[in-house]
Amino acid sequence: MKLLICDDDISTVGVLEHQIPWPSLGISRILQAYNGEAAIQIAVTEKPELIICDIGMPRKNGLDVLKYIRQQGLDSEFCFLTCYDDFACAKEAIRYGVSAYLTKPFELGEVEQTVREMIAAHRKKAQPARTPEPQLRRDSLVNSTLRQISDGIYGNTAASVDSALRRSGIGFSAESRWMMAMSCTDSTDALKLGWDRELLMYTIGRLHDETLLGYIGSAYTLTNWEKRFILCACFIPEEQCSRETLMQRCEQLAQICGTQTGTKPSVLVGGPFPLYQSAEIKTRMLCCMDELRIYTGRCCTLPEMEAQRRERKDFLDSVTVLQYLKQQDSEGFTSYMGTVTRRIASSGEYTREVLDSLRREVINVFLACLRDNGVTGKVLFEDSSIAVLAAQCTYSAEHMVRFASALFQRTLQYLMSSGDEDIMARAERYIRAHFMDNITREDVAAVACITPNYLSKQFHSKKGMNLREYINTIRIEEAKRLLLTTNHSVSDVAGMVGYDNISYFSTVFRKYAGMSPIDWRNSAQPGKEESL
Repeated sequence: MKLLICDDDISTVGVLEHQIPWPSLGISRILQAYNGEAAIQIAVTEKPELIICDIGMPRKNGLDVLKYIRQQGLDSEFCFLTCYDDFACAKEAIRYGVSAYLTKPFELGEVEQTVREMIAAHRKKAQPARTPEPQLRRDSLVNSTLRQISDGIYGNTAASVDSALRRSGIGFSAESRWMMAMSCTDSTDALKLGWDRELLMYTIGRLHDETLLGYIGSAYTLTNWEKRFILCACFIPEEQCSRETLMQRCEQLAQICGTQTGTKPSVLVGGPFPLYQSAEIKTRMLCCMDELRIYTGRCCTLPEMEAQRRERKDFLDSVTVLQYLKQQDSEGFTSYMGTVTRRIASSGEYTREVLDSLRREVINVFLACLRDNGVTGKVLFEDSSIAVLAAQCTYSAEHMVRFASALFQRTLQYLMSSGDEDIMARAERYIRAHFMDNITREDVAAVACITPNYLSKQFHSKKGMNLREYINTIRIEEAKRLLLTTNHSVSDVAGMVGYDNISYFSTVFRKYAGMSPIDWRNSAQPGKEESL
């Protein structure tokens, strides 16, 4: 998610950019502008989801910026910063859909809370319009039928599948010909950006139907969650497009998913095939997908992948490599790589192509290991020295061993640094960013890339409390701050920190603060009375 900050006071832009923990809110990029014309140009080009803009600026003022982007059809959440309480300006801003209105001097906590509310409003608007009930029922029936056919529930003969299709009444024939696009999406980065797991699965599934079939609904894509991966199998009727056109759509799908969710799926295309053979095709594609999923954003066909698997000779034993990593035995791994390269040389197959195949194997083993531990694979090549070694590794056996050893050391470095403290840090960052939402143990565990049970053990061990108690602690800390720094009622404060029930909020507040919310506020402001 992108945020544009526009103010002719450079220091204000700097303070907002550097003094608020934007990544923890799901903001991945900060854009800056120092006058209205620049803000318009950036907004039209970058299309930021959120905009914080001063009103009084040279060239074009904040209202001009707001009016222009609305005329261009941009639905960004818009917040004004101003030194003046101008009712006429506020009235005009509301007419053009301003989200918030903050008066300078502002408090950083107030800005952060306003941005949280803007993010929530943006995500709510981004959810698709409600599908009519008859279409929902048919989508559900089609989806359920395709899932059971591809799982082999109805058998694998044309007669048995036709019998099931007649009972369902959806009008398909067992002999009708289809193609299947299977994708695998690593959810790690999207969850770190604040996506809800169920919403992410729903969004990616809808993008498959809409991009690959042009169908506005969720009938033809089967979506599953497997550890941190989202697996989708989309059925496309053969008559709708050629395989070449489908491959182009798959590439578009990878780009769209990257833009919308921060993830890029790998996609495999199979078929055409008669519908009754779906279970066999799906099984073959799943076998290839285990290997394809480490190539983020790659699109290829099932015959291509199967041919590559038949022709490829595996030189590395991945289990052996992982054992060396587990034992932190860099010398043993270097010796093992020497043995592998000598074996290749003695076989008479010592060519540049063979070494390149070995290079890919080495990279894939370490990439998969890092991703399994919640570390982005790109960290392997952030070091320029490794990029140099990668370019030289097919020159000789010595270069190959040097390259593999460098990857081993870098992978080991990240695995050792992603211990319990990093797990807790990821969990705490997510909780502090989403404590006002109804987050669950499963949500937090998915972000931290661990199991819910292990997460609970870590919280007991490190914090001396369970996860729910920790969330309540964060909520009450924020409630205390709001009670002392704002004039919001206790009911409003309860809702702002995630409690729907004022009575329950008061009970929890008294448990953690030792007094009621009203008493807490009045303890800092003697003589002040307040009603709920």
